[in-house]
Amino acid sequence: MSSSSRLTVLVGIVALTIWVFTLKTLGRILSFVGIRLFVLDAEILLREVERKYGRKISLAENPVWINGLRSVTSRINGECPDSLLLGRWIRRENLMDNVIKPLVHVEAALIRNPAIVDIPVTRPVFITGTGRNGSTLLQSLMSCYHSVRYLTFSECYEPVPLDASREFDPQWRHQRDCRWADKISIFQSALYDLRVYSHVMSPDLPEECSFLLSRYLFWNQLYTFDGPYGGVSWSLSHPEFTHKAYEMFKRDLQLFLYYDQNIAGSASVPGCQFVLKCIFHTLFHEVIKQVFPDAVIIRLHRDPVEVAASHSSMLRGIHKSCPTRNDDNFKRIGEESLKWVTMCCKQMLSEGKTSGLLDIRYLDLMADPIGVCSQIANAVGLEHNSDVEQKLILHLEKNPKHKHGVHMYSPTDYGLNPTQIRQDLAKYCEMFGV
Repeated sequence: MSSSSRLTVLVGIVALTIWVFTLKTLGRILSFVGIRLFVLDAEILLREVERKYGRKISLAENPVWINGLRSVTSRINGECPDSLLLGRWIRRENLMDNVIKPLVHVEAALIRNPAIVDIPVTRPVFITGTGRNGSTLLQSLMSCYHSVRYLTFSECYEPVPLDASREFDPQWRHQRDCRWADKISIFQSALYDLRVYSHVMSPDLPEECSFLLSRYLFWNQLYTFDGPYGGVSWSLSHPEFTHKAYEMFKRDLQLFLYYDQNIAGSASVPGCQFVLKCIFHTLFHEVIKQVFPDAVIIRLHRDPVEVAASHSSMLRGIHKSCPTRNDDNFKRIGEESLKWVTMCCKQMLSEGKTSGLLDIRYLDLMADPIGVCSQIANAVGLEHNSDVEQKLILHLEKNPKHKHGVHMYSPTDYGLNPTQIRQDLAKYCEMFGV
């Protein structure tokens, strides 16, 4: 980051701190006198977007999705009391800018260019597992390969450029990535402890695809309140719609390839094999295989005790830093995290070791990241050469493990019993060598 960018971030942090304090104070005052602001209503949000853009999104006709949106708005209204005016306002803007509005623009782009849905998404790679298992590192390393396509943060939040004249302008797209990265850096630096939440936004690093799927399945919105298990529970209770959501996710990937082809001026574009990462994919391997029959699924495995403790520490950090919630119930956070880890481990245990599933141990990835990448490249058909290896080395040098400080945590801090966890998940640990 340049000195001017650092100054921008610093000024932004100061401004954000003042803004947060002002809104929190205003929220307490309005709450005291009984005035309510930013109360969320799903139908009102949809009508607001329809008035602004002159069209209704097709999902507004889907009762399952509408009920999901109502569930999210209800949770926000309940979890963010009037005294947390800032939190409720942020959640409202998140739903509008990152869920509802992008759906309008994506659907409009598909109407303008119906051939998008015929573009093949060839052999995508999905990095899955419990999370807190080296998945961010692995995705970043795999993005060093020439034929790999990854998602940028700005694509996830603004899949269709709002300025149609810039739709196929590669320089503008890169500038947009940089603007988004600087904007998010301000929020991350002000709100999060990067030792805990080490997923730093950058225009040159891949982003999680949970941002795209959350438009349909509300993963990220529910995760903030209920942890990873709560984030995915709604999807598990609506399997047919979850399948439809993955089909819409595939449509998003086709849209990105369409932009790549038009920018390159060719239907044959280098870097068209997606490497995608999201912990929630772990529970939907079967759906992934149905929607992407040639997909390669990588399952990362780590000691479940370490995963549960790390998840708990991260979840507490998010709750503590997030203006919508400040949860210091360590035991409850530990229970949430362990529930998620147990579900993932049992799911992968039930799948066993079958074709189409590539298993990687966290310890092996940490000990020999380049060797693991070479192993994966051979399995998924990527070329591993000296040029790629140099990029891998450079990335590891620029991003050492404790770049933002050592992340300290203990399972006992969150009421977790290591002996009991390993006993309950003994078969998983034995099968995958963790």
